Amino acid sequence: MTDAALAVTERAVERFTETYLKSLGAEITKEGRQWTVSLPEDAPTDLELDGAVLEIIDDPNDVDEGVFAIAPESPFVERLLDEAADRTPTGSLALTGERVDIHLPPWLTDSPVDVVDQTFTPYYDRRAVCALFHVGIETVSEYQREELHAVAIDLNDHEERPRLADTYLELTDDEQPELDEGRAIDEQELTDALDVAYTTLENELSSTVRETRERATRAAEVELDEYRQFVRQRRDELSDEIDSLTTRIEDVTETIDTASQQEERVEALRKRKELRAERDDLRSELDDLTTKIEAGFPDKRQEIQERHALTVRLRPVAATAVSYERGDLDLTLGADETTISKSYGYALGVGVVEEVACDRCGKQLTAENPLDIDGKQTVGAACCDD
Repeated sequence: MTDAALAVTERAVERFTETYLKSLGAEITKEGRQWTVSLPEDAPTDLELDGAVLEIIDDPNDVDEGVFAIAPESPFVERLLDEAADRTPTGSLALTGERVDIHLPPWLTDSPVDVVDQTFTPYYDRRAVCALFHVGIETVSEYQREELHAVAIDLNDHEERPRLADTYLELTDDEQPELDEGRAIDEQELTDALDVAYTTLENELSSTVRETRERATRAAEVELDEYRQFVRQRRDELSDEIDSLTTRIEDVTETIDTASQQEERVEALRKRKELRAERDDLRSELDDLTTKIEAGFPDKRQEIQERHALTVRLRPVAATAVSYERGDLDLTLGADETTISKSYGYALGVGVVEEVACDRCGKQLTAENPLDIDGKQTVGAACCDD
């Protein structure tokens, strides 16, 4: 999973909508944030979109009647995602040095060293599948997340290529030039790659899923505790009402025993019968609550747990076979009066494909430990830069 995938969810929805509509053969006329869609008669979709007007908007409830909202969680986008998940349209593209800029790693861009010159020499092509997944994390009652995530899987080693997923998202931007078509991928390769991408995304979302599940569990516990307090309060109220009725029944019984008139005695007998029936009902309710308390509220507990149960949905909605050149990136690096030349394994759209370490201590270079130059060595600015 890429950080960009999370940050560009709204933008990703817009890109996905356009990409998917074009995969149906649609022509899109844009006027600001409104799109008008034309579809061929044989377009493979159940959606009635020919002549439809779409609008990019923050709140899907703010569109005019008859206009479809392009926004995360809008019903229209959800329908597109559902249909795309069934079709999983595929495409292909090729990344070449003429179309993709060199992307330098953070341990270099954040370093005190200048890149005086850079040359990329491709040696061979690698292939990958970039898949766009619709991710839904929700419970019935409280939590809901709907996002799009891009995952790139190299077809040679089935390893994730996070930077390639970023590039894939960037290249679907309107402002980017049209790309050359790459080589198509066969169905089995696509299936295998999507399986790996699915597992990769599932693993990377595990912490988010765990946190959401913990929140849902806490919410369920709070709700059960509130119900437990309510039941116990009701039990105490019932006990008080039963005691009160018992006292009233005793008073009525005394009236019966001391009544001098037959009519008064009959009325008291009727009243005692009503009070006893009412007390019996309350005792039945009290017995039922006492049983539930002693059993730990199994039915209510199950009802609450079902309502807070977590549902996680990961569905691929688009897949693109990507060919990318791999070779060497030759850099001339300069700091103060010193320049040195270095060569790193590099792939277009992916970046530097090897871990680079400090020449002196072997510690990995990162954004927090960027590259610096000491004589003819490249060292870490945070580990060995004296």
